[in-house]
Amino acid sequence: MSRHVVEVRLKEMVTIFAVHGKIELFLPASQSLKERRRIVHSVKSRLQNNFNISIVDSSEDNVWQRATLGFAIVSSNFSGLQETLEAIDRHLGNNPDFELIELKYGYFPSISETLSP
Repeated sequence: MSRHVVEVRLKEMVTIFAVHGKIELFLPASQSLKERRRIVHSVKSRLQNNFNISIVDSSEDNVWQRATLGFAIVSSNFSGLQETLEAIDRHLGNNPDFELIELKYGYFPSISETLSP
């Protein structure tokens, strides 16, 4: 007796949501570039690990007490994207090492594709 396995693949619609943004931080305790880099590295690592976002330090190297970070987030769920942005805002607002000056972001147009087998 043999078994026959039939695989059926249906076309499905996939929508991708993406956001990009900028984070401005004031680092009052930073007295050197080395100290600024340490704080920024810590912030970047925590955001990447906790929220799975892409983030880059785009600060000027001659400013010790200010940091500018760029970030991007991609999700297949718009409400999940919103929740992540709110959680990032809360996370950045509750840190004694820095003050959040500004968190700005914008949405890319959503992308929809039909996946076929």
